[in-house]
Amino acid sequence: MNLRPRLLAFTFAVLLLLPMLDQALGLSIRFSSTENRQVQGMPALNFPHVRSFVHQFDRYYKENFGWRNALFYAYSRWKFNMLGLSPLPEKVVVGKNGWFYLGNSYNKVIDQHRGLQPLSADSARRIADHLINRQQELAQQGAQLYIFIAPDSHTIYPEYLPDHLQQSPAPSRLDILKEAINKTTLRFVDIRDTLRAAKRNHVVYYQTDTHWNEYGTLIGCAALLNRIRLDQPTVAPVRLSDYHIEQQRGGAGDLTTMLTLQDEQKDPLYYYIKPVPNRMGRQTALIPNEALGFPSTRFTGPGSGRLLFVGDSFSHGMMGYLPGYFRESYFVRSNQLDPILVKTERPTVVVIEIVERNINKLATF
Repeated sequence: MNLRPRLLAFTFAVLLLLPMLDQALGLSIRFSSTENRQVQGMPALNFPHVRSFVHQFDRYYKENFGWRNALFYAYSRWKFNMLGLSPLPEKVVVGKNGWFYLGNSYNKVIDQHRGLQPLSADSARRIADHLINRQQELAQQGAQLYIFIAPDSHTIYPEYLPDHLQQSPAPSRLDILKEAINKTTLRFVDIRDTLRAAKRNHVVYYQTDTHWNEYGTLIGCAALLNRIRLDQPTVAPVRLSDYHIEQQRGGAGDLTTMLTLQDEQKDPLYYYIKPVPNRMGRQTALIPNEALGFPSTRFTGPGSGRLLFVGDSFSHGMMGYLPGYFRESYFVRSNQLDPILVKTERPTVVVIEIVERNINKLATF
């Protein structure tokens, strides 16, 4: 009669001790965090600020307690495989036919596309006015400015979004911004229709990642270069025949990795693309930048002119194609156009690239 309560008490005590044992011995070390979250370090106790320490430690422990990653691994697989739902719905939305989308944790991207976070005409006009000032400053230094928007996958593949998260039929934030910019002399590159046309015959975005795939990147680069050629005819025309395009089996992207589903959910298709030698740039330098968190990259190429490209993560793939059309190219990951950098680089072409969900950042670029 006394064995059962003793066994329950022992089991309960072991369960209480398991998190501390894991933190001390690393029992679940093979389960790493893949949730794309910033892990807070152990807070310091600064007497007499004990209450602040307790609050910070509570947050730290919730994010770092023993077996947390292993428990999330099991929970994620159960919720996705058994219920067909995302274990992190604010970060990742599970769509149809194996498609995954970025969730509202990232600048309310879902609400943006549902028309719940509209861009006002006044905000669009302020962005346009700010960019016009940038354009004038660059023109005085002999550089032409181009604004390039990388569409969200929600825009190009809305048909695979869940039924309850369908896009609004009203003009999108990008539509409102484009309307304001069309009243100016800004060189604005909107490639939504180009990508929609390309997707009839090719997949242009990863199904398990936030970014476009290699083919979509190439199509985007071609559209940008064709727009630049209108002002600078010395830039070589873009021909798809200059690229070896091969289809392969795909891998897992950042969205399924966040859900620890990278072993189960993979893209059915991956494009391997290689330019011919006379359209290939050569990387000459990789410059660390601790302030930005990403290195800057310098290229030489067979073309003419000097390109300064300031962008986000979508620009990474574009480094495989654009340098082949300029004599020198410099790629910087940033949300700011540094005037000192412009004076140093002396570019003939400046491209500001930003993903659609972050177009509000153009107001301070």
